[in-house]
Amino acid sequence: MEFAAAILIQNMPSFESGSSAQIGLNYPIMQKELSDQKLKELIQQSRDGDLQAIEFLYEHFKASLFSLALRYTYNYAVAEDVIQDVFVKVFTNLHTLDEDKAFVGWLYRITVNTCLSYLRSNKKLRQKTIPLDDVQGFVADSTPTAIEKAENKILEQTIQKLPPRLKSVFLLHDVEGFKHQEIAHILGCSVGTSKSQLFKARKKMRKLLEHKQWM
Repeated sequence: MEFAAAILIQNMPSFESGSSAQIGLNYPIMQKELSDQKLKELIQQSRDGDLQAIEFLYEHFKASLFSLALRYTYNYAVAEDVIQDVFVKVFTNLHTLDEDKAFVGWLYRITVNTCLSYLRSNKKLRQKTIPLDDVQGFVADSTPTAIEKAENKILEQTIQKLPPRLKSVFLLHDVEGFKHQEIAHILGCSVGTSKSQLFKARKKMRKLLEHKQWM
């Protein structure tokens, strides 16, 4: 099953710069919420080697995870590679997951750790490698206005300057909507550390945004 899943993930359609799969601060976390029961069924089917279940989970979560990876790498090709690596890790290690209800947090933990690991081994990617205009706000039912695009661009530039750990907490809490207890589980830290790092991230964001207003 592990080999089949890896081949399936590698042949999934990728995101393309400038396509409708634009990524931004307002991109929905998932296309449609899955019930706990449905998610549990899909996880078990994936464990059993059901390629349709594997593909469903991949399609359901890939946009949100790609958005997260892109904010670490700022490189479409690298973000695609990272997400493929993430899903291969997920489906080849799915049997090690003790509680199905922990799947989403586990998925995000693998994504964040994979992004951070990639950045540590490829320090040049800390610099911007795609136009920030391409990482723009996207609302499913409307087109962002010029003002919204400008605001999103400034926010993206500011997020890009956050240190990795502060960025992780900020993105998981303020962008993806996770609670501190969930973030603590994802990042392997205490709830207090998550709250402290979010405070520091927001403080740094405000300082950077105030500086931009005077530029």
